[in-house]
Amino acid sequence: MVDDAGTPDEPSAPAPAPAPAVPPAAEPNTPVDGNVVSLGDAKKKKAGSASAGSPPTPSKRESAPETGKGKKAKDDDGKRPEKVIDWGKYNTLIEKFALIYGTDTVWDGGTRTIMKISNMAHAHGSDMVRMWKASENRRTVMPSDVVFDPTNTCDPRRCINLYDGFAMEPKKCKPAEVEVMLELLRHLCGNCATVDQSIEAVMHWVLCWLALPLQRPGAKPRSALVFHGPQGTGKNLFFDVIRSVYGKYGVMVGQTQLEDKFNDWLSAKLLVIGNEVVTRQELYHNKNILKWVITEELIPIRPMQQVTRWERNHANVVFLSNESQPLVLEDNDRRYLVVYTPSAEDGNLYGRVAAFLADDGAAKFLYFLQRYDVGDFGEHTKPLMTAAKADLIELGMRPAERFMYEWLQGFLPLPMRVCSAEQLYRAFRRWCDQSGERYPPPRATFTKNAERYVVERLERDATGARLPPRLTYKVVQLKDTEKTNGRKAVRCWLPRGTGPREGATEGEWAAESVEAFEKSLNRFFYASREGGGPVPGTSNEGGGEPPVTRDA
Repeated sequence: MVDDAGTPDEPSAPAPAPAPAVPPAAEPNTPVDGNVVSLGDAKKKKAGSASAGSPPTPSKRESAPETGKGKKAKDDDGKRPEKVIDWGKYNTLIEKFALIYGTDTVWDGGTRTIMKISNMAHAHGSDMVRMWKASENRRTVMPSDVVFDPTNTCDPRRCINLYDGFAMEPKKCKPAEVEVMLELLRHLCGNCATVDQSIEAVMHWVLCWLALPLQRPGAKPRSALVFHGPQGTGKNLFFDVIRSVYGKYGVMVGQTQLEDKFNDWLSAKLLVIGNEVVTRQELYHNKNILKWVITEELIPIRPMQQVTRWERNHANVVFLSNESQPLVLEDNDRRYLVVYTPSAEDGNLYGRVAAFLADDGAAKFLYFLQRYDVGDFGEHTKPLMTAAKADLIELGMRPAERFMYEWLQGFLPLPMRVCSAEQLYRAFRRWCDQSGERYPPPRATFTKNAERYVVERLERDATGARLPPRLTYKVVQLKDTEKTNGRKAVRCWLPRGTGPREGATEGEWAAESVEAFEKSLNRFFYASREGGGPVPGTSNEGGGEPPVTRDA
């Protein structure tokens, strides 16, 4: 229809369809609490929605509060509050923290520790750490500039020095006041007296070894102390005092720490005390691990979940043990001073030491060591050869080395004469049977180990000049093959100072010598049998003198 203006009328809106009836069972019987809207109420609140069944649209002012991770509470006007920056804390981070370049770790100058950036955020807040990371004033250092330098010769403007001095200050005292500590050391060294040195000489060497790094911080003797013996002798008591002098730069470790691939316990250490660090099953396995701690200038530091870094090694090492064989030592060892301690002292020595320590004893002993006269003792001074060290060397010998040692020392009923490699190996196998060696090596291995032993064993004459080896292993060519069953050459052991007689060739002399040695070898077999019985496989099984075989 058209109105008077000629404009057609708008069509009237159709009447809304009646809502479908809801079964009585669907109607809620109880009011609905909180933000949960009942189905019936949702149909009544269209709020401008296109369909009657759409959920209500909340207004801006009546929206639910934002919750959850990263959401901030809002003010009454709907705006989030502005963040307040703690500039004092920010400046502290700039001043004390330094990023270690190429890593996800930082140096905390306040606590003097290295930590991961994630842990830094946990401690100081992620927002503050993000500001620190983005700042142009943030300090960055190279990994090589994180050093451990007790000499304090590194550039403080460029380097981060893990060393900041001893916490303990020495306490001035008279020498008589520390006499009880010297008495304890004298007791520990009581079994060290030998023909070559006295107990006082061993004590002086130990005191020089202890005093040098305290008088010259950073000095590292290329040697270690080994104190082993019965329980309760005072080993730990004495060296606990030394460890307390070093404070955080001293540590006591065990087998677990030594074998752990993460060795950050070794970082920034001047004294490492290994307490029972080597078990009998691990003697040979750990021998080489200990060498680099004692002698190497740089060592890798491997913290857990951090990159490996290299640090200068200033750690001086002491081993304490109750075992009779705490370490395996080589015959020409130059690293260890070994002391075998006696049984526990029967008097009141340990009580007097405890009273001394209660009266600032550690600070007094520090004062004494810092003024002890070390003379010409230096980082490369070789340890003394004590009876305990000689015993450990002998216990650590392999079967071939032990056999050669006993032969050279004259402990075997076998003369030092020219012999073939085959003859000496037969003697070795017989010795293994008598000595309880269950797994003797094959002949080639025995010969090589024996040759290395005699070559590396150093001997000097009265003037100090080095002597040739006691034995020489040599292949000698033979000419008369009819007398040697067709053999053209023989591998011989030639004692020092021996050689062919005048007019005889070396081959003739070697063949005659090998044949002559067979008599001595048969006597050795005969004498080594329990009860002096006959030699198996010979015509002597019926008794009498051993026969002379010609198995050259």
